[in-house]
Amino acid sequence: MTHPTLADMSREQRMFFALDDDGDGRVPEQDVRDALEAAGLQPGDPRLSKVYTHLDANGGKDLDSAAFVDMIGTAGLLVDRALRGELAVPDFANFREQMEGMFAKAAENTSGDKAMYIPPLAKAEEERFGVAVVSIDGQTYTQGDADDDFSIQSMCKPFNYCFAVEELGAERVHEHVGKEPSGRKFNNRDLMERMLDSSQSAGGGGGGGHGGPADNTYEIPYNPMINAGAIMAAALVKSNEPFPARLRHVREQWARLAGKPDTLPRFNKEMARQENFTGFNNMALGYLLMATGKLPKRSTEFPGDTCADPDDFDFFFDPAVENALKLYFSTCSLELTAAEMAAVAATLANGGVCPTTQERVLQQETVRSCLSLMQMCGMYDGSGDFCYTIGLPAKSGVGGGVILVVPRLMGICVFSPRLNAEGNSARGVEIAERMVARYRLHLYDGVTTGGDRIDPRLPLARWRASQTADALWAAGKGDVRTLRRLHEEQVDLAKGDYDLRAPIHLAAAEGHVEALRFLLEAKVSPDLKDRWGGRPLNDAVSAGHTEAAELLRAHGAQDGEPVHIVDDRNPAHDKAADHGDDLAVVELLWAAHDDNIAGLRRLAAQGVPMEAQDYDKRTALHLAASEGKLEAVKYLRHHGHPLNVRDRWNATPLDEARREKRAEVVAYLEAWGRSL
Repeated sequence: MTHPTLADMSREQRMFFALDDDGDGRVPEQDVRDALEAAGLQPGDPRLSKVYTHLDANGGKDLDSAAFVDMIGTAGLLVDRALRGELAVPDFANFREQMEGMFAKAAENTSGDKAMYIPPLAKAEEERFGVAVVSIDGQTYTQGDADDDFSIQSMCKPFNYCFAVEELGAERVHEHVGKEPSGRKFNNRDLMERMLDSSQSAGGGGGGGHGGPADNTYEIPYNPMINAGAIMAAALVKSNEPFPARLRHVREQWARLAGKPDTLPRFNKEMARQENFTGFNNMALGYLLMATGKLPKRSTEFPGDTCADPDDFDFFFDPAVENALKLYFSTCSLELTAAEMAAVAATLANGGVCPTTQERVLQQETVRSCLSLMQMCGMYDGSGDFCYTIGLPAKSGVGGGVILVVPRLMGICVFSPRLNAEGNSARGVEIAERMVARYRLHLYDGVTTGGDRIDPRLPLARWRASQTADALWAAGKGDVRTLRRLHEEQVDLAKGDYDLRAPIHLAAAEGHVEALRFLLEAKVSPDLKDRWGGRPLNDAVSAGHTEAAELLRAHGAQDGEPVHIVDDRNPAHDKAADHGDDLAVVELLWAAHDDNIAGLRRLAAQGVPMEAQDYDKRTALHLAASEGKLEAVKYLRHHGHPLNVRDRWNATPLDEARREKRAEVVAYLEAWGRSL
């Protein structure tokens, strides 16, 4: 089938073109479902409800262009971004594969013990293990027990803080609770003592604290992540409302954060009662907070005594303490799944907007303040080390849950009841460590080159291209300034591409002596071998660059014996395309090298010509043929790639397939040639 040129296609036509693998003008319905699933989008996603309704009604028939456009309807932009690789995690299929490997490794970790001081937690099944990830675009990965309810416990703390800030404003909330890391245990009673100059707040001192008018100070807890601060934050939420209304308000906010506004998180009444029955330290903190004068209080009137016995009296329990503790115990006793908690964390990552409902639940300023506190104080006694090694805002709970927030990218939740010495989920911490070791997720990774750690914000092929493309193009153009910058950024200038071609090969092939001199002074070996066994000296000699060859020999360069096969009986020479986005070209060739059809689809949907050539005039078809990737070869043919393009050495894709003895590809390309 003849397609219009990519430049002439509409957005919808490019999407259809990208999915039409065999070029027959029809796309199997299942291919659409598979493409959405591979992108991490779920059938239950409310943004895609009409798409799946249409697919379900289609009855399994192939879609032509008109039916496809009708099917995507108002979700066209989301589908387009998925196919073009423009969602938060573009290569979600590879991300899922990497996460599955991490999950399997972490499952072997049986260290730690579950929390025993609250009876319901002591009964938890310690082998339960679930992981969930939700991107800011609603892409979802779940594994293991990710749909099992668990008690969120201290994971409620940052959210109670958010709810208080949304209601009262940050300035007023921080008259009651500080924002400094404590460096002490989370339930330390001394942590309700945060001495501040009363001039910083309209609240002043008094109320029975150690400060007061004499020393012009008052006391508040260090931060909302320790128990004293969390009790204070809970006390501030709808403080003038009756308890049932306050708890319902909190649950409704959680439901909105999770993208399930009609499904309130479960409230475990028995857990709350046990927390009340055993939480003596927290109750003591409640009264110490009351003594500061900063706990919200409806009335300060001295109550009358109704006891008739002159030797007895009505013992008074201040309702302000009960109001604070009851909501705090209740929010600790909410139950969610790892999948729901990951969605909540993704809402934080998305600046307070739920990824799937697109509802703004929290203001951006509230989220920024909350994430700052989570990063400093969210992991109990291990907060400092966690911030140092993982570098992400996080919050754990003794119920075994941990959430991590990667701003502008994703939310993560791990649930596993066994806790380490700091009270954090042992497997949760291990998953975090493995993710940061594999991916560039640390908040300060921007100051490093990353080495072999993947940037999940890029399609895998583009990330691989980014490892080498700049240096290769710079060497091929003699751009010493860029090479010097890359060297200062600790980029590996000896790293080769899909053909093992390194910058020193390109500098030699183009005769750029100064670039070559810089690379040699940077200790790049002059004897690196490419796919064909060629060394830089071979490139310089074969291209007639005498000065470059002499420089290489002066540095001890050796001759090689590259094997290039060119069929001189075939004079045909098809034109390749020069594409302005150098990185996209290298990405295209990596996708073909890996038989990555999803990657090829993404680039086709973006409008990248399939016959684009790199610095060696290599095209995607050269790479697919060299690697024996028949499906990629077929895709390229049906998407406009000509057969007889030629590389720097005048070799066609068929020459390359013959040299590498790719029998299936050779047979296919020969048949293609006979059909022309």
